Amino acid sequence: MRLNFLSVAMVGRPAPDMYSGDLSLYVLDAGLALLRAGNTQLQYLSLSDYVQHKHAPGTPESDAFLRAIDDRLSEFVKLGAVVGCVADHGMSHKSGADGKANIIFLQDLLEEEFGAGSARVICPITDPFVRHHGALGSFVRVYSKDSAKVEAMVAFTRSIPGMQTVLARQEAASLLELPEDREGDFLAVCEHDHVIGSRSDEHDLSNLGEHPLRSHGGFSEQPVPFIVSEPLNAAYMGKAKATRLRNFDIFDYVLNGAQGQAA
Repeated sequence: MRLNFLSVAMVGRPAPDMYSGDLSLYVLDAGLALLRAGNTQLQYLSLSDYVQHKHAPGTPESDAFLRAIDDRLSEFVKLGAVVGCVADHGMSHKSGADGKANIIFLQDLLEEEFGAGSARVICPITDPFVRHHGALGSFVRVYSKDSAKVEAMVAFTRSIPGMQTVLARQEAASLLELPEDREGDFLAVCEHDHVIGSRSDEHDLSNLGEHPLRSHGGFSEQPVPFIVSEPLNAAYMGKAKATRLRNFDIFDYVLNGAQGQAA
């Protein structure tokens, strides 16, 4: 109750439902209120991707949401803030022309091929926001009950239609910069228009509602916007041209790369 009172006093309205585009706008409005009050020198505002999961770019709902985001970012700049915008991932349509989600239930397939309990598929996208994606994304980790079967499981998984890349632990850790001691026996990444689940009975697709599945997690969702509201200084312009930007570089570029900042 106390937190809600403070949010009403600061933002002018109660915190919205987590399954709404207004959640992101609320976070930005709170940031603007803090900036106007002179209470912050640095802000990190994390937004929701609910609208992006439900509405494709160019749809009226998406356009209205992005206009509202733009209006608030413009206000940050008018108030004197250096603004950096970046995404943690992109988003892709994961359904066929009939609107049915293209799902590879990998654990079901592995158990059919290698026996019940032979493998465990872990979906990293599993989180409380099940109405966003039904815990379905394009990347999973797989643990085999029998280490002697890992090579055969990798070969079998590669043969599944819709699968893009399957990598054993050591290769995955090297290629994707992952800690080898925390990886599964192998990982799997599917094509841009598919998702990978574990077992069909572990995913409640009714949570998606009437919207076709849109999700992320694959290589196809790696390109993201990287925006700084001021021109870069010469040193950082050179870095941007010479190296591949990663989304976490936004902190360095905003704090040190804008013209007038120390290089």
